[in-house]
Amino acid sequence: MDSGIDLLTEGAGQIGIYLRDEEKKKFHLYGELIHYWNRKMNLVSCGSEEELYRLHFLDSLMCSLGYDMNAPRRVIDLGSGAGFPALPLKICFPNLRFCLVESRKKRSLFLRTVVAELDLKDCLVISERLENIASRKEYRAVFDCAVARALAPLRVLLELGLPFLRCKKGKLVALKGYEAQKEIDAADKALRVLRGRVEGVIPYSFPGERGRHVIVIAKDGETPDKFPRRPGAPAKRPL
Repeated sequence: MDSGIDLLTEGAGQIGIYLRDEEKKKFHLYGELIHYWNRKMNLVSCGSEEELYRLHFLDSLMCSLGYDMNAPRRVIDLGSGAGFPALPLKICFPNLRFCLVESRKKRSLFLRTVVAELDLKDCLVISERLENIASRKEYRAVFDCAVARALAPLRVLLELGLPFLRCKKGKLVALKGYEAQKEIDAADKALRVLRGRVEGVIPYSFPGERGRHVIVIAKDGETPDKFPRRPGAPAKRPL
């Protein structure tokens, strides 16, 4: 189809994800929708087709290094933005039941458009802040996995994500940059208070970069009911 698809196909194959023609077509359409909507709003930064496919599509698939995505699990995407990492994962692992949470209305509309155009089943878009829905019984402590990319420092992400996960079974999978260990060190208090534990740190890299990491957090106990705090508080006053 194009160099972007070829790059994605090769890179995905290296981590055990083999794209069929159906998935390639969906990624191609997803890319076209991103380029179209980028003319109307600042949706995502991508200087070239290869950059979009490598630094956004392929990067999103790296979540599979830290969690088995093959089973029909319930997954929540924390602050979906342009759909990363949820939508690339959903394309490759259609059995996943996704909930994409994005507070910005225009981006939520974009996400719903992509879900409809790509005919992605079991893929719900919620236009709301994470802090506002975490206490609702239909969302709290019901998800098997939470994924996040470029949303917040780890200690903030823990407060936003752990309340959604099943106790002693749920995993938070965060895509982080080169200085992942610094974020882990800074999150020591948050891990203790929110009942989380670092289960794994998996390095990976793309050409010309110093490196990236997949951080896997296991939920070891019930997150106290008072977390997350009111909207904005986790970021303004991190644990």
